[in-house]
Amino acid sequence: MSQTFETFIKFTTDSVGLERTFRLFQSIVQILSFYSIPFDLLLYTLSSSTGQIPSSSTIRIVLKSLNQRLGLARRFFRVFRSLESFNAAQKLSNRLTSPNTWAGANRGLLAKAVPWIDVFGKTFNGLYLLLEASTLIDALQIPNLALFSTPQEKLISTEAQRFWLFSLVCGALYHALEIPLLIAYFPPPKIDEPSKTQKDIDERLDSEKMSEKEHEEYLARASAKRDEATKAWAKQVSGMVWKLGRVAMANALDVVLPGVAVGWIKADPGTVGVAMLVTTVLTSVDVWERCGREIRGVKAADGGSWAIPRRA
Repeated sequence: MSQTFETFIKFTTDSVGLERTFRLFQSIVQILSFYSIPFDLLLYTLSSSTGQIPSSSTIRIVLKSLNQRLGLARRFFRVFRSLESFNAAQKLSNRLTSPNTWAGANRGLLAKAVPWIDVFGKTFNGLYLLLEASTLIDALQIPNLALFSTPQEKLISTEAQRFWLFSLVCGALYHALEIPLLIAYFPPPKIDEPSKTQKDIDERLDSEKMSEKEHEEYLARASAKRDEATKAWAKQVSGMVWKLGRVAMANALDVVLPGVAVGWIKADPGTVGVAMLVTTVLTSVDVWERCGREIRGVKAADGGSWAIPRRA
């Protein structure tokens, strides 16, 4: 069984990965129900498979109901996620207020202030998830089963979306500002280069009994080692920058969803569906990579073909 297939199984059985999968389906359903070309393609596919031309109005009703059901199903995965957000915010706040955190750290005011944006973002996200969870019973729309009246439920849902918007803005700012800070406080590795002055060269030749040819090879190896370390540093930094930029972009695009819900952004349902589709793919990358690492870790523990060499 290939590692990709095992990662797919892990992703679709993971709670976060499954929620992302439902979100992907929901975004596709919303796009199909709004844009004419995808909707016509859906009608053509259904008519080709069934041999009958389906009613467009019936299909739109089905898509609308399916969109609502998928959104409701996703909410069950987020019922207790507010505890996770509050806990993460508290731990980060405690770490930032600890005197040991910044002891000896040569960091500027911006570098010390940016992590607090993440604290606010996690706190806002916890408030959003908490308010959303409080209206879950009302969202089930079971007769004679509701905690709030209809106006109260709408008000709480709107305020929840507002907190989500604040959380997304904080997340986008935090990850965007982390990019210049990463470059500023993650300098390339310092490698001591052999001196190239004639005096030092003569001393090295005498002390290590090198010939001129061996000395040239020694300098070439030192230069290759420096270039290799620089390339490894550049690859590591570019990977971290790409990850930060990806998360910042996902948060910025996701602002459209709660922005429309609270009335601060004007966008049609199709635009919301496209934004949801793009951000679902962007945010699913981290979950997919995590599932892949977990699969490789299990195989390493079992000594399988994908085992990771253990360090001594």
